[in-house]
Parts: sequence; structure tokens; C-alpha cells
Amino acid sequence: MSAHLQWMFIRNNSCFLVKSLGKTLSKEPYNLSNKNTFKSNGLVHTKAVSISSSADGKGIVLGIKRSKGKRKPEKLNMSTTIQSSRGGRHIIKAIKNTTKKRKYRSDLTNVAVRRACALARSQSASAVVKKKRSHRKRN
Repeated sequence: MSAHLQWMFIRNNSCFLVKSLGKTLSKEPYNLSNKNTFKSNGLVHTKAVSISSSADGKGIVLGIKRSKGKRKPEKLNMSTTIQSSRGGRHIIKAIKNTTKKRKYRSDLTNVAVRRACALARSQSASAVVKKKRSHRKRN
């Protein structure tokens, strides 16, 4: 079944839809922007990318949906953990190599990089904000 036909079925009826304040969002896996659009939908496309934080909280998991093997759900998803201790540039380079240079959904590259950077920023030790002390004015 084509992706456009599948999208026509699930665009208004899906268990992943979240409707609030006139907007329709989606919380499905492989949806980077959480928007309910054909481009960002991870269920209907044979190729999709997901970014999430690792279980130990010290890295980012880059998930890829393989285009082959639809009948073997166990082998359909491939995930790689990128350690955030190596730095943000390493994370960005790994995502760009996976999406753009391999010609695997290059339209999702910028969205994936933004999401990964936000997750890496939240995991860093400097994310904790220190309370500012007010200094006494001198005469």
C-alpha cells in the first residue's frame, strides 16, 4: 500500500494524535517534529529517523527505520547510541553522515540535528542553573 493512501487513513484517526487548542500533534515514534503532517509521519514512510535520549542519560540514540524487511518487524528498526561525552559536534556529524551523505531522508537532517542538540544540552552538567546572588551596592 502506498504511503499516500496510508496517510489518508491515519491522518485523522490514530492513537498517537494529540489535539489541543486547535492544533493537532502526534506522539508517534520516528516523528521528529511531533507535527501531524505527511512529511514528518514515521508510520507511513519506509525510511524514517528518530532521536531520543539513552536510558543512562549520557547519550543520544539515533534510530533508523530500514526500508527493507517490512515483514520482519524485529529487524525493521536499527538504533545506534552516540555518546554525548564526545561533544556536540560529534553528534551533529554522526547525524549528518547518516541522513545526508547516505542519502537517507536528507530532508529530516536539520530537524534531527536540532532535536539532538536540545537533548544533549539538557543532559550536560551545565544545564543546571545556579541561583544568582545579588551583590550589595557600594557607596
